[in-house]
This record gives sequence, structure tokens and C-alpha cells, in this order.
Amino acid sequence: MKRIALLSLPDPRFPLGAEGYEANRVDYRLIIDQSLRVPLDRTTGATIDEMRKAIRVLDALDKARDVLELEDADWEFLKLKVEKMPWGVVDRRFVQFYDDVTTATESPRDAQRVDGAVAF
Repeated sequence: MKRIALLSLPDPRFPLGAEGYEANRVDYRLIIDQSLRVPLDRTTGATIDEMRKAIRVLDALDKARDVLELEDADWEFLKLKVEKMPWGVVDRRFVQFYDDVTTATESPRDAQRVDGAVAF
């Protein structure tokens, strides 16, 4: 069993209450959802097997509150999808997300991080 805290990381350039604050948050739930919906092979599309695996993780995500709990096989699939996901911008919060997913253990990583990112 792997557990991933479903964090929501603000952009330090937009303080709480500022215009753009909400639009610039990095929300783990949303990124996981998006990564699962993009086919591993964009040229041929998703196979039925890939869809089934993604749906299992999406179902777990729907049930999760603050922490996503995944069986090892489901975590391996999510990890593969995150590793293959193309990133449109450079942002340390995406690196934190990547690390949190790909190095998940039975205990989710602490929201307070050395790099200064804080979960809200």
C-alpha cells in the first residue's frame, strides 16, 4: 500500500487573497486526474487495459479525502503515468509532486518541506 498526501501548493508569487491565487495553485488531485487521462502513447491512444488501470486509480482518487491510498500495482501504474507526463512549465512544485508520487511509501510525505513549499 502506498499513500500520497493530496496537497494543494500555492504559487509564492500570489499571496492568499490575491487575484490569481486560486488559478496558480498546484493541486495534486487535479494533476493526478490529468496524468491518468492522457494516453501513455499519444500517437495510438489508450488501450482498454490502460483505461481499466486508470479507472481503478481514478476510483481510488474519488474516494480519497486528504490521502490517496493505492495498492502497489495501482501505484506502479500511476508512477508510470507521472514519469511519462510532459510538463509545460518549469516549477519546483511539479518536481515536489513528481517526487511525492514516485517515492511514495506507506506514510505520506510531510506537507512542510525543506524547499519551503507548504500545503494549504
